[in-house]
Amino acid sequence: MLISFVNHSTAPVSLGGAERSLLRFVEDWQAADPSMRPTFVTKAPRGKFTAALDERGWEYAAFRYRGWALPSPQPAPAAERAAFATVDYAAVNAIIRLYERERPDLVVTNTLVAPWASFAAAVLGIPQAWFVREYGDLDHGLHFQTGRAGVLGDIGLIAGAVITNSEAMRTHLAQYIPAEKLSIAYPTVDTERLLATRSDSPAVTPFPQAEPGLRITVVGRVEESKGQHRVIDALGQLHEHGVAASVCFVGGWKHPGEDQRLTDRARALGVADRVVFAGEQAAPAPFVEAADVCVTPSTIEAFGRTTAEYMTLGKPVVATRTGGSAELIEPGVTGMLVDADDTTALADALAAYAADPGSAGRHGAAAQERLTSVLGAGHDNAAAIARLSSLVGTEGYRLPQAARYWFELPGAYASLGATSARAAVGLLANRVRTRSGAVGRVLARPGAVVRKLVRR
Repeated sequence: MLISFVNHSTAPVSLGGAERSLLRFVEDWQAADPSMRPTFVTKAPRGKFTAALDERGWEYAAFRYRGWALPSPQPAPAAERAAFATVDYAAVNAIIRLYERERPDLVVTNTLVAPWASFAAAVLGIPQAWFVREYGDLDHGLHFQTGRAGVLGDIGLIAGAVITNSEAMRTHLAQYIPAEKLSIAYPTVDTERLLATRSDSPAVTPFPQAEPGLRITVVGRVEESKGQHRVIDALGQLHEHGVAASVCFVGGWKHPGEDQRLTDRARALGVADRVVFAGEQAAPAPFVEAADVCVTPSTIEAFGRTTAEYMTLGKPVVATRTGGSAELIEPGVTGMLVDADDTTALADALAAYAADPGSAGRHGAAAQERLTSVLGAGHDNAAAIARLSSLVGTEGYRLPQAARYWFELPGAYASLGATSARAAVGLLANRVRTRSGAVGRVLARPGAVVRKLVRR
């Protein structure tokens, strides 16, 4: 049984939650059914995800493409859309040819961001499923090219099953996707690795040694949507009220100077000396172990992997009440929930732990049992494997035969040079707007396979 799994990111700095969840899911499926042979379609150029595939000896093909959910807050100019259509549809055509050769029994798309392998599967009538592990617009600020209802509705139309990573995510998708197609599979937390590394010495001193008081750890990519600024503001309020506390942020950042901007914010509040940026860490467990309490301050999390990891290590968690983290935490028993932008409530919750250190111990002790009860059988990888296995051998959604012709049109038009000048202007504007060098790499050799392991 050949299953094609589709990823959306090169993971240039570190593996995200979606990639980590996918890798563990495929490992679990292979362990349950050795006859399942995975192949992967992923985005080029090479990054941490393809390195992880190499480590496991799994076959893959990498293509250059963008997506239908993009960082731009407004629709892109026509010239830019035309240029990227050339790249994206070249990838669709290349994936169609790949699937004609390999003929996978099922195609599983691991993101709502990039539908190109899904389109290829639909041209050929191959059954398919989707993992949807993010909101896209609400959590990452992406703009859906055809609107949220259009994108999510299309996923519900062409997928035989859509698997979410939380009840919150399932409820959100149920507005656009038939309920019978939706199910939940909570991501598996690598408990063994977390517990094995918790006693390691942190690579960076997590808290100022001379600073007494509450120790707070926040793990996650440092960016606006992850809400580290809220913790800085709460720390400033604690300082103003005479509550001693310090925070360690563990995670890298995509945008240059993000740590400096947060440091400047802390300096303005008089707490810069109580903030540590540990950067990206292969083993975050020692930093969690060193804390009294951990925080998930994101605007919204589809699941809340860091929340689950904190609880696995027996730490109380203060998290925002929107999204998946709210399902994991039992307020007043394993942690506390606050509104995302209510930094006073966040400060009050942290102050309560500072005033009663024993409550932190009690909540942390109850966290592991709570986590086990939520992530139990019926909503795990085993259930998702059974759901996807049931699609093998079924008839997949099929696009009209003309769709293949349509996918070839942008490339044919571009071959005449019809879009080149205007596209260059549009792409230059996009490069300036996004402050990213990725655009040039995306356009290089559109649709080309970057690397593929040779099947033995």
